[in-house]
Amino acid sequence: MSLQDDLRAQLIKQFAADVVEITEENGNVYYGCPTCKRPVSRNNETCVSCGQTLNWEHITKEEYKKVGMKKATLSFEVPGDFVKSDCRKCPLSYITKKDGENQYDCPLNMRNKCPLEFSEV
Repeated sequence: MSLQDDLRAQLIKQFAADVVEITEENGNVYYGCPTCKRPVSRNNETCVSCGQTLNWEHITKEEYKKVGMKKATLSFEVPGDFVKSDCRKCPLSYITKKDGENQYDCPLNMRNKCPLEFSEV
């Protein structure tokens, strides 16, 4: 997203949008932001999550729709000698502390079950 698109999105969020009353599958009802659908507190002027200005005068109603899951694929290059579960060389890994020691950790929580697939570049 370019800076111009980001500024346009922020400008649009300054115009008040009707709060949504969302009924979940289990019958629970909550007020949600019309832009990000996250819960908002009654009479907040803006959504804490996305910054959308809220209008409480005309509350619209909608049913919660379970969206399910999708499979995402990420492609990136790794060193030629990289092998699965070698978190030290994986560009996704990060350093964390465990028992006072630094260790590489997988953000996908898949250490020793690495799902990466390789192909030649």
